[in-house]
Amino acid sequence: MSEMDAYRDIFASESAEFIQGITDGLLALESNSGDLEPVEVVFRGAHSLKGMAAAMGYDRTADLTHRMEGLMELVRSRTRAVDSGLIDLMLEAVDVVRELIGDEMSGSEKVDPTLVISRIDDFLTGEDAEAPAVVSASASPATCALSAGENEFSIRVVLDESCVLKAVRAYMVLKRLAHIGLVLETVPSARDIEDERFEREFSVVIRTTARAEEVERAVLGVSEIAAAHVSPLEVPVDETPGTAVAEGQGSDPARTRTQIPKLAETQTVRVSIGHLDKIVDMVGELVILRSRLERIAESTGSRELSEAVENLRGVASELQHEVMHARMVPVGNIFNRFPRMVRDLARDLGKEIVLDMDGLDIELDRTVLDEIGDPIVHLLRNSVDHGIETPDVREGIGKPAHGTIRLSATRDRDLVRITLGDDGNGIDANKVWAKAVSSGLVEDSSRDSYREDEILLLTCIPGFSTAEKATKVSGRGVGMDVVKGKIEHLGGSVNIYSIPGMGTEVLLTLPLTLAIIQSLLVSTKGRYFAIPLSSVDEALSPAEVRLDTVDDAPVMIMRDGKVLPLFRLDSLFDMGGDPKRMPEDGEHIVLIADNVGQQRGLVVGELNGRTEVVVKPMSRMFRQTRGLGGATVLGDGTIAFILDTRTIFPTREEL
Repeated sequence: MSEMDAYRDIFASESAEFIQGITDGLLALESNSGDLEPVEVVFRGAHSLKGMAAAMGYDRTADLTHRMEGLMELVRSRTRAVDSGLIDLMLEAVDVVRELIGDEMSGSEKVDPTLVISRIDDFLTGEDAEAPAVVSASASPATCALSAGENEFSIRVVLDESCVLKAVRAYMVLKRLAHIGLVLETVPSARDIEDERFEREFSVVIRTTARAEEVERAVLGVSEIAAAHVSPLEVPVDETPGTAVAEGQGSDPARTRTQIPKLAETQTVRVSIGHLDKIVDMVGELVILRSRLERIAESTGSRELSEAVENLRGVASELQHEVMHARMVPVGNIFNRFPRMVRDLARDLGKEIVLDMDGLDIELDRTVLDEIGDPIVHLLRNSVDHGIETPDVREGIGKPAHGTIRLSATRDRDLVRITLGDDGNGIDANKVWAKAVSSGLVEDSSRDSYREDEILLLTCIPGFSTAEKATKVSGRGVGMDVVKGKIEHLGGSVNIYSIPGMGTEVLLTLPLTLAIIQSLLVSTKGRYFAIPLSSVDEALSPAEVRLDTVDDAPVMIMRDGKVLPLFRLDSLFDMGGDPKRMPEDGEHIVLIADNVGQQRGLVVGELNGRTEVVVKPMSRMFRQTRGLGGATVLGDGTIAFILDTRTIFPTREEL
């Protein structure tokens, strides 16, 4: 990979973060136009994008973001009021910037920003479109007294003689300095630096609580920097308490940056997901090798080998934990794209909707997280279109004019549960049942044997919909087969609950990771199987439970009197087992709970203990085999199948 390719990767990643930040800031500003904090977020985001794009030579992107920055400068200075027109225009500009970045990175010119630039210029009529890239010296806090603990430094930065992309290096220096303080002035100007109109040196004035050596270290942390000369500036210190200007009351721009973390607190390294996948595979092989060594140590009785293997266990476990943690990403990375989508859909449909999100810091494996975006989009579109009523309808039935959609994530052992609910009109189970009967999916006479949540899951059958007419946005049920299929492909489940007139709730249950799982190892007739521990409630011997038959099929009666069906593992996989044979001495019963808590008993031959298994995908030939979720290699090289507890048991219709 060339140096320029590396810069493109950095630009693509960081520009996406700035675009998301600008979008979040605009939505926050729309809900509270008097709050200046989101104004600063949007302004700084546009300014940073402008600098990055200019450094990369993406002139069209730099030009558009420069105008966006200018428009937000009018808002910062209270020259222009915030209204829906301004927010709409800025959001439209954000969309064009996103397209422009992809266009310019690919070297094409398919995207034309002329129209949106013209509309921004109309907003800027009578104002200077040249918004300052940094706080100018005349408006900077340099003319004001410093707060206690603050310093001002002048930094002369010297680039290496071999430096080719001077503007890029200068931008990286300014970004690092912005992390530890407020950049007050640059010589030459920021515009000249962006356009590479300087030789090997430039100067920066910064206000910060950091020490001179920390400032120097931050600058020298950028490659191709030959020297950084840091000199303190003499500015009086204001130690008078209570003199700070209230935010939003003509406050100094410096006072709005107190929440920016220092560089030392935000040091990160971007790693390709492909590299992490490879590391996870290698750690998986290490886990298998560790299990094999444990068996060898046990069989040989070597104390020295056992101690070495025990040390290996500790190191391997810690390495596995760290690698898996490195792959974990907060669900907020996916959730943060939804407020804009809900806002736009609601406006198109003439509805008032508030999206409440919670649990954004809950983490999921990156592989899982990347796959759940589309299913959640389907669910949100359904809620906005067919769930939430229009304001007049809601007020007519005694509801608030605005509807509420709740999106939350919670952690439950090795699972993450994502809940999406709304306070709309709900789904009528009777209507769903009638549609299913008319479609020939179920027999009307079997209604009493279905729970209501099971009836609602019928909406996940491909093509099933109770919507009276299709819309361009969605139909309740349209796309639900996609949602269910995607979630189950990830080893999760979908459950739907609804009360007509009050709302609907969809629960997505997902594994934390798809790579390494804790399992109960069992065997039957010489074949090994791994059951994910997240599905195992209890393991019992036949002597510990009361056995009986119902309709000539074996069942077990629990301590509380509940009757659970029993299934034999050797029968489910056609290994010669009789499905009607009762459990015998020497066999075991594993209680397995499905994703809605319904228990079933699985009769197995032996329990072989708890173990970590590395999930290996099935070959194409076995990928559709019911009841199997993958395979793994045990320490002695034996292949064990991983049971899919969602599909292993017969359905109601099959029984």
